[in-house]
Amino acid sequence: MKKNAVNEVAVEMTSEESLTGQGISRRSFLGLGALGAAALGALGLAGCAPQAPSTGDNGTGADAAPVAEELPAADAEESCDVVVVGLGTSGLVAASAAAKEGAKVIGLDRATSMAGTNASMVSGVWAIESSPELEYDNHLTVKDMFDFIWTGTHYQTNAALLRNVLPASGKGIDLMIEGGVPFMFAFEGADENTLMLNRGGHIYATSGAERAEALQGMLDKFGVDSRWGANVTNLLMEDGKVTGVRYENSGKTTDVKARNVIVATGGFIQNEDMLREYYSGALMYGTGNQYNDGAGIKLAQSAGAEMGKNFSTSINESGACNMKSSARFVSLEDCNATPVFSLPLFGGLMVNKHGVRFMDEGTMAKHTMYCGEPLLREGVYYMIIDDGLINELATTPVMDFISEDAFGNMAPGVQMGFMDKTLTALPDMVQQGIDEGWIWKADTAEALAEATGLTNLPETLTTYNEYCKNGVDEEMFKEKQFLRAVDNGALYVVELDIAAWVTLGGIKTDGFCRAVNADADVVPGLFVAGVDGDFWAVPYFEGGSCQGFCVGSGYLAGVTAAQA
Repeated sequence: MKKNAVNEVAVEMTSEESLTGQGISRRSFLGLGALGAAALGALGLAGCAPQAPSTGDNGTGADAAPVAEELPAADAEESCDVVVVGLGTSGLVAASAAAKEGAKVIGLDRATSMAGTNASMVSGVWAIESSPELEYDNHLTVKDMFDFIWTGTHYQTNAALLRNVLPASGKGIDLMIEGGVPFMFAFEGADENTLMLNRGGHIYATSGAERAEALQGMLDKFGVDSRWGANVTNLLMEDGKVTGVRYENSGKTTDVKARNVIVATGGFIQNEDMLREYYSGALMYGTGNQYNDGAGIKLAQSAGAEMGKNFSTSINESGACNMKSSARFVSLEDCNATPVFSLPLFGGLMVNKHGVRFMDEGTMAKHTMYCGEPLLREGVYYMIIDDGLINELATTPVMDFISEDAFGNMAPGVQMGFMDKTLTALPDMVQQGIDEGWIWKADTAEALAEATGLTNLPETLTTYNEYCKNGVDEEMFKEKQFLRAVDNGALYVVELDIAAWVTLGGIKTDGFCRAVNADADVVPGLFVAGVDGDFWAVPYFEGGSCQGFCVGSGYLAGVTAAQA
């Protein structure tokens, strides 16, 4: 069979593959010289115009390129201006923004429809200076948000990207509204003393199939050629520049030649090997898109793009799941459906696999979604409870146990799942966990330690109960309101895995979402958006900010790629 004349960089969609990440030619990014500050200013995006990359030697020779593999000719070939790989939040905004700029855009996703993407499931977006926000006197400004994120992440953010992505987030929201996506607004009636979460909160007014229909309608309205069930297997390359993609659909291969490619495939929470590599051996489990397996990141790496160094996560509203459980994940619609997975919200005793405390559990109770870092240090963690707590939770409204801070950090739909509920199912669910082998019961801490291997549990429990008696936590300095002794009736160990929405961290970019190599030189023709990019990751500390970066980076990448 005839070989393609164009070199193609192949990447297998398997977790076992290792990539060389060799350097690429430092050639000019064609067309970007015409994208000046005036054009970006018209979009409301600050900063200098993108500059062509350096042409100096990168240590591997001026003409060095990634190792390319020549593949058989595709079954079909076509062309467009911009091709977007992944049509979740960042991808659909990128594709729509590029199309509105006049580009011919093809969008590809492995899911069978928009309903299979995380975009149809998430709760809301923390964004800045959208048109609805600007109607209010006390709206957040770009400077407010920049200062908040820049200092809150202790300067680990890509500042150049941050400066451009913040105004782009509001423009991305406007684009979604124009495209027919309905929102509610948490900032209505807010002032400068309102929580930052509310001041920038754009809440999706629909969910599930209804939202998926609206998002697909947005793509259709702006003229994006969206193709589902399309598995992108290769980036097309010429002289070190990304020139398109190869994808498979129903056994047919198609090469799409494009001026620019935007990768937005949603991170790698479904890839165990990548999780262990980038999270120091820890695992977490996501209920979202099964295709968030790092395939897009590997594609970018195959073209010479460099992985960043910052990795974090947004754990879900309880931070708990268990893969041995028949339920596996917490119900976000009714807390009484999976009451055991709500236990971390109550600030009780938590230990690691050695039976030793590892954090202030009150922080977990008050700021649950932002506590991914201490959990990731352990990988698996354990709640220690007793009959007294089980009985009280089964007979008392659950809202009596949830702190105001924790409740305020939940999405509105999740909040509704706790309102007017009592965990009446908890005793039966604890017994079910015992039967399934992830909850243990005993009359003494010594017996529990022997059964579970939590060696230091007896000493830990004795010391902890003494803190509770005295009202002072001398080890982790937990607030008195969360100091409840574990000494009433039988004792239980509940094993919990980390439940998270998404991985945060990925490919390094410049300030315009253009992928860069190890020398910080642009990989021509390649953009990265959403959580595939190393924009900001450590720590995750504001609800909706992940979606905000997805919307903002999608808009920025789409507009820049279309104008390049």
